[in-house]
Amino acid sequence: MALGAVATGLVAVVALPAAQAETSHNLEAETASNVPASTAVAAADAVLDFSRSEISSNAAPAKPEPGSDRKASVASADVAEPEAAKPRAKEEPAEKPETEAPDETGQPVSGLAGPLAQMNISSPFGYRTNPLTGAAGEFHNGTDFSSGCETPVLASAAGTVVEASSSAAGYGNRVVVDHGAGLKTTYNHLGSIAVQTGQEVAAGERVAGVGTTGNSTGCHLHFEVLVNGETVDPAGWL
Repeated sequence: MALGAVATGLVAVVALPAAQAETSHNLEAETASNVPASTAVAAADAVLDFSRSEISSNAAPAKPEPGSDRKASVASADVAEPEAAKPRAKEEPAEKPETEAPDETGQPVSGLAGPLAQMNISSPFGYRTNPLTGAAGEFHNGTDFSSGCETPVLASAAGTVVEASSSAAGYGNRVVVDHGAGLKTTYNHLGSIAVQTGQEVAAGERVAGVGTTGNSTGCHLHFEVLVNGETVDPAGWL
């Protein structure tokens, strides 16, 4: 009986290493099956050098940082546009030249043309003795030019006829031309009128004939220049 127990013990001792070996083999197989794919891929890049006792491997490529593709696309969008594609600055329109204002005497640079081909002054602008009453100190608000009856009266500048009628204020037959910018000329004591209200006239165009209508002592032209409604000396304009 003692021999049987010894034999049984020997069998158990012999069987134990075998069982341990089998268990170790199974664990290695299971461990190998659980190795990640990345480890297996990295092992493929291993370089074995049998002259050395160590194993070297090539460095794995670095992983791109998250969002790097997006940064690259954004950077490509920031490429400067070609000069032709950029909008050009809006050109400012050229400034229009201003109309020259009258000088200190109220006279523009261009001046006025004479209302008669030949101008003979019989009574200037300013204070005088009234030729009808003989009273001194009368203010004469125009210039009188003596001339034969029906001598052509000419527009001193281009403009629009704003009055062509008989005046009840002593002017007799009268024509008024508006030249714009506050400037007007008047032609008085006319024997005839050749234009009508609203008509456009050119400089030098015939507007009437010399006469002696109204308060007059003989055929002559009473000529006035008005600036903004005020009479001024025609001598500074002719």
